Amino acid sequence: MPGAPLSRFTMSYFAVSIACLLLALLGMTAGFGYPSDSLAAPDTLVIVHLLTIGWLGLLFCGALLQFVPVLSAAAPRLTCLSAPALILLIIGLAALLAGFLALGGRLNGALLIIMPVGALSLAAGFVCLLLSFAWTMLSQRSVDHSSWMVLIGLISLLVTITLGASFTGLLSGTADLGGVPALLEAGVSVHALSGLLGWMSITAAGVSYRLFSMFMVAPATGLRTRPLLASIITGLVVLWFGPFVENARSPVAASLQWASLAFLACGMCVFFSDIAGMVRARRRKRLELSTLLGLCALGYLPFGFALLAWAAIAPQSQTVIAAAIYVLAMGWLSGLGLSQLYKIVPFLTWLETYGPVMGHAPVPRVQDLIRDRRARLWFILYHAGVVVGLTALLADALILFRMAAGLQLVAVTMLALEFIRARRLAYAPKDIGLPSGTVRPHLFYAHQT
Repeated sequence: MPGAPLSRFTMSYFAVSIACLLLALLGMTAGFGYPSDSLAAPDTLVIVHLLTIGWLGLLFCGALLQFVPVLSAAAPRLTCLSAPALILLIIGLAALLAGFLALGGRLNGALLIIMPVGALSLAAGFVCLLLSFAWTMLSQRSVDHSSWMVLIGLISLLVTITLGASFTGLLSGTADLGGVPALLEAGVSVHALSGLLGWMSITAAGVSYRLFSMFMVAPATGLRTRPLLASIITGLVVLWFGPFVENARSPVAASLQWASLAFLACGMCVFFSDIAGMVRARRRKRLELSTLLGLCALGYLPFGFALLAWAAIAPQSQTVIAAAIYVLAMGWLSGLGLSQLYKIVPFLTWLETYGPVMGHAPVPRVQDLIRDRRARLWFILYHAGVVVGLTALLADALILFRMAAGLQLVAVTMLALEFIRARRLAYAPKDIGLPSGTVRPHLFYAHQT
């Protein structure tokens, strides 16, 4: 990452994303949505979209603003769209959530009409970023391993937002398509899996190759690009087109869903094998807390696949489907996201503050901007909350699930304070302070571009 331009608005995306995560956890602690209500209930959709679009979507987009130029070794393109895209995404998410609340009778029913507006605003924001990322990656002469995976993730994002926008038209009554029940029944699972597995998981895996290689000082060689890409592309194609071949409950559709999961699971095995090779070949023998937590988050991924396979056998079971979504969203993706934020925030802060004077004045280490002992406690609390929450879902124990969400709420709040302390240089050595030629970074955006 040294030498790469700093993204001016990455911290802004991170700040909004953490606010959405805290709101979602607050709602879950208060008993809003599933399991107090059904999976398809409007209140549940509020929580789900706060987590998937607000927390994970903005987190990923903010991280890609910084990492796509690093992956591509190319100058970022269309950077002028970063701020407008964030505004469009915030407006779109707010409108979408208001529409869900209206659908559930919590707001004036007339607000239903703003759901398609929200979907269009979200689509416009994501497409702006998608064009910027894709142009940057395709501007290099050859596309590398990580960039291929991010590109596949972006295609999945396009499928996800297209289906999502269609659903808002149907739910709000502004679109009247033939065979609506069949479209909803078949499309919802494709929308959810395309977002969780196609967009977020494959993108996270692609960026993880570069992050683990960089933070473990491990060579990114010997990666099995062809079998990995062949598995995940085949799995996604079957996922996207399979349920529409016949009725969603037909044996053919169920078999195709199994086939899709099998291909994606093969891709996951290749990914695990590559990461294990990196761990063995690393030069940094003592792993940092962020790297250990990132590897820990990987452990949720096969468990999530196992639950998805179980849900494919018993599609009528809301409990298993909810548990699969929960472990992928809160264990794998959120666990990885929080662990990498713990490294990325101080790293970017260090580059912004001390990079200009490096070699000309004493500067602290990146590790001096954080406190592992304090953060370790909050990460343990977070993962304890995830495990208890998963157990509560499978046992259908509502009160226990709310207590688990409360644990995660406390943990994420305290981690957010740690990120703010790192950003404000609260732990920086007093004897170094701010050398001449440096400025204290802003909390929500970077001085440099």
